[in-house]
Amino acid sequence: MSNDARNPILSAIWDGLTRRLHLSAAPQTVPVRGHIHFKHVQADGSVREFDLDNLIMDAGEDEVAQLVCGVAATAFDYIAIGTDDTAPDDSQTALGAEITTNGGSRTQDGSTGTSGNVATIDVTFNFTGSLAIKEVGLFNAASNGDMLARQVFSVINVGDGDALTVTWNITVGTAR
Repeated sequence: MSNDARNPILSAIWDGLTRRLHLSAAPQTVPVRGHIHFKHVQADGSVREFDLDNLIMDAGEDEVAQLVCGVAATAFDYIAIGTDDTAPDDSQTALGAEITTNGGSRTQDGSTGTSGNVATIDVTFNFTGSLAIKEVGLFNAASNGDMLARQVFSVINVGDGDALTVTWNITVGTAR
């Protein structure tokens, strides 16, 4: 004889509790979001700063999933800048026109870190010539590699002696 047949009242209470527990355990979404801070220090000492969010790329999401499972072990710690202002699309795998001259080459952050669920990548570009920067991307390799995130913005004109610090915060989940 089952418990249901012996005690229908306890069975009904149990079923009700079970249904409530299932309803309270809603599926959880874990977004990956990026926020970028730019600090442009011109050769004359003047400073311009601004912030913006970015688009997470499909290839970056795939690589994050592989990192979780240990299938891949390549951190996203390279920042690249470019001159193309084509709107970001999550299917993109590279910058439109990555800069490789005048101090604007892709650069690795040698001291990345995390605080809770936020990873920070911080790179300073020191320029030796003029460039018109319109895009930025976060990668996991010195060349090619997977692009986690990309964004375009109003042109940042840099010249010889200027520096541009790009600080990228990637938040996994909700801000705490």
